[in-house]
Amino acid sequence: MSGLAAGSLVVVTGCADNPQLGRQQLILVDDGQLSEMGVATWRSIRQQERVSRDGGLNRRIERIGSRIVSAAGLQDAYDWEYAVFENEQANAFALPGGKIGINTGLIDIASSDDEIAAVVGHEVAHVTSRHSAERVSQSMLSEMGVSLAQVGLGSAGVSPDLAGVLGAGVQMGVLLPYSRRHEYEADRLGLRYAARAGYDPRAALSFWEAMARQSQGGKPPEFLSTHPADANRIAALREELQALGY
Repeated sequence: MSGLAAGSLVVVTGCADNPQLGRQQLILVDDGQLSEMGVATWRSIRQQERVSRDGGLNRRIERIGSRIVSAAGLQDAYDWEYAVFENEQANAFALPGGKIGINTGLIDIASSDDEIAAVVGHEVAHVTSRHSAERVSQSMLSEMGVSLAQVGLGSAGVSPDLAGVLGAGVQMGVLLPYSRRHEYEADRLGLRYAARAGYDPRAALSFWEAMARQSQGGKPPEFLSTHPADANRIAALREELQALGY
């Protein structure tokens, strides 16, 4: 989101209570415009990526997705669309505006509808949690702070290299850990949505264990990543499942 210019967004102020998360969020962008950006991004992705022509596979994902969306109470919130992309990367995403994409590479790893439901539940949870709006707001706030600090450092005779280090420090210390928090929140809510939709939420464990085997240590250290380390994520999922009585 670092490429977003603050001037291109409608900026709002204030903290919003999110009952899904049980906490307040700093939201600096208009949800309507963010949804428009999501829809525009969806069109672009569909033009750039190859959409699967497997009708059965697309119907399977739409069936699972619709059940999860209904379990989250969002069936009437957006014009939901789903697409399977012919891409070997094990990835899935949800965009503001109700657009969900899942790659064939991820579907190949998932061994059941329950595991796919765990993934879709996680992505839908990002929507209910307003994580996109929060990430954009956090990025905008950080970039504004860095810009002001760089101006101050420059007037004080500090080299541009040091000002660049300051920007890297904000990225390491604020934006990336903040994203990991979002991932844990989406995992927690995603388990609930999968269970409400009639899927076995314990499938999240087997899916992430399969993902861990697939990566074989090829991921960056957690402090350099926007996502939790596999072992930490699995441990948090186990704890949450126990709390839910599984």
